[in-house]
Amino acid sequence: MISENQYPALLLNADYRPLSIHPLSVLPWQKAVRKVMLGKITPVAEYDVTVSSSAIRLPSVVKLRQYVHLPRKVPLTRLNIWLRDGGRCVYCREALRTSELTFDHVVPRSRDGDSTFENLSSACIECNVMKANRTPAESGMIPVPWPYQPTQVELARAARRLGKAMPTPRDWKDFLYWDGELDAG
Repeated sequence: MISENQYPALLLNADYRPLSIHPLSVLPWQKAVRKVMLGKITPVAEYDVTVSSSAIRLPSVVKLRQYVHLPRKVPLTRLNIWLRDGGRCVYCREALRTSELTFDHVVPRSRDGDSTFENLSSACIECNVMKANRTPAESGMIPVPWPYQPTQVELARAARRLGKAMPTPRDWKDFLYWDGELDAG
């Protein structure tokens, strides 16, 4: 019996680029097979596994038939802020598990600070309490790195480095790292 999460299919746009890098755009095998049968997606690579009731091989990489224009802006989520900040408190630089994470508004909300990538940072409870309702200048606590809007590629690299990346089948590697920056070494 094949479990639902056992053979995910990497979902590519019609130009063979992933719809998103982080979180990675994947489909459960059942949905991938159904969409292939309906002609909505095209298999690009397959696992060496067949559905027991037929001779259909499970797709490991699929692409949309029609190109979908997507905003390339990264969604503002707890995980994405944690990844951007390297899994550490931006004030004391202590490593944080995601369960220990709190957010600090660099410019406090009470002073019209927004909840945006440019104003939110990962902080441990102690540092967040110590900074309190003050600006970095008032508290003497400067976030490192200063908050910024990350790219999908930066988050994907951070996820691999911090162990939050999902394991990827060999067939996926050509599609996942195509847009990545090349090392000059």
